[in-house]
Amino acid sequence: SIMACLDDGKCDTTKRVETGGGVWPMYGRQMKDHNWRKGGYGTLTLPQTLHFSSNIGVSRIVDEYYHQHPEKFVEAIYRTGLADDLEIPLMGSSPARIRMPHKDKTGRHWANWSNTALPWMSIGYETQVPPISTLTFYNAIANNGRMMKPRFVKQVMKNGEVIDEYPPVVLREHIAKPQTIRTMQTILEQVVSQGLGKKAGSKSFKVAGKTGTA
Repeated sequence: SIMACLDDGKCDTTKRVETGGGVWPMYGRQMKDHNWRKGGYGTLTLPQTLHFSSNIGVSRIVDEYYHQHPEKFVEAIYRTGLADDLEIPLMGSSPARIRMPHKDKTGRHWANWSNTALPWMSIGYETQVPPISTLTFYNAIANNGRMMKPRFVKQVMKNGEVIDEYPPVVLREHIAKPQTIRTMQTILEQVVSQGLGKKAGSKSFKVAGKTGTA
């Protein structure tokens, strides 16, 4: 979600968002941060919304820029490759399901959308994303924006001879602009060095990551 905002040029890392005391009313429902019982985070910068995994921060930023045109947000998510069919060679595999909003026959009202759909979708609800798709997406960020097809088998051999090979396959050369990728790499490193992901850190090398809930 943050990558979409950055890549669309909606804002930059200086963006600030108010998250209050950890509970924020949104269209008749309450969006909560994980620490809402402890008083929330108050005002956060855009990177800090990821450092501290603020549902309110991310959803308010996305809603501010895409509420009038939610289809633009979903288009931006599609451009990251998150919903691509990875063609996993395993029975039962399927691509992510991230629905595109569309209007009814009159063209005036959303047929499959509500005011709360966008903010809740922005933090992972209302979507179905297989873990392998999430992994492929994060690998692409680590790989400077190039998205590779997951590879389970490198070679098939019989009696010491290679009878089949499966070379690396590039699915997308760029899932976002180079500057967007560099910014995301920095923020995800900060999640581990400064944010809630400190336990995943190391004194020997840099680690990037993102905390999450299931």
